[in-house]
Amino acid sequence: MSPAVPTQEAPVRLRASVVIVSCNCVAALRRCLTALEASRGRQDFEIITVDAGSSDGSSRIDADFPGITVLRLPRNFGKTRARNIGVRTAQSDLIFFLDPHVEVLPDTVEKLIALLASRNDASAACPVLDTPEGAVVQTAFRLPTPAQLAVASLQGTPLPAAPVSGESVEAVGEQAILVRKTFIAGMNYLDEKRFSEHWSLLEVCWQIRNAGKKILIVPEARAILHPATPLKLDETLYAADRVSGAASFIAKHYGFGAGISFRVKCFFSALASIRMPLAFAILSGRRLDPTQ
Repeated sequence: MSPAVPTQEAPVRLRASVVIVSCNCVAALRRCLTALEASRGRQDFEIITVDAGSSDGSSRIDADFPGITVLRLPRNFGKTRARNIGVRTAQSDLIFFLDPHVEVLPDTVEKLIALLASRNDASAACPVLDTPEGAVVQTAFRLPTPAQLAVASLQGTPLPAAPVSGESVEAVGEQAILVRKTFIAGMNYLDEKRFSEHWSLLEVCWQIRNAGKKILIVPEARAILHPATPLKLDETLYAADRVSGAASFIAKHYGFGAGISFRVKCFFSALASIRMPLAFAILSGRRLDPTQ
């Protein structure tokens, strides 16, 4: 009689992959992961944290959360490269880009997955974000004009919010957005040559609209957006990176000449406000990721 062949359990098919980029925000990351681990349907999604060269213990967070995957980068190359690494590692069909300062409610991920999985006309879905005090955070906006991008890039302020009318929006902030992996792969992933830290998910929003698909706001799915603790950053470098990414976005969608004009206008705006280091950083095209 032949010995019995042990049966193998079929691998669990993950429905979503949560991709978090962390950089020196260990307290916020711990709160974010604690909420995710307490989510309903936790067995249906994986959690991937891509750490961008943190020095505060964020890169070792898996010691306290053994159910997550931590990918460690030697330095901060910007969110675009980090997100691409997370997406390429992900095993599921849906990617949930999540800021570490967002604390999901127990049913947030479950509701987002269920809705996007049922809607062939949509490529992304987002929760409604609230402040810790319960006020709604306006994260939706219309795809920006070059003038709006100039203000946001030079001043580091959000793009102008737009009231949500109906279930879909043109664009949303980067704090929490669930996107089909096939859509990102169809874009050849996020564009690291154009974007380092800023605007890569704005490009995703543009491409979703261009493809005739929707970005859905899901009122039943909610999360808390906690204030970020200010970090010691090279403000000149980050502002120059915002301008560089915005100029590339404008050149792609409005023409090469419009991108050059945008960069020149930002250069003279920095000169006029006596921000000489920024003016020359814009002129030289400085970016957070100098390898691209």
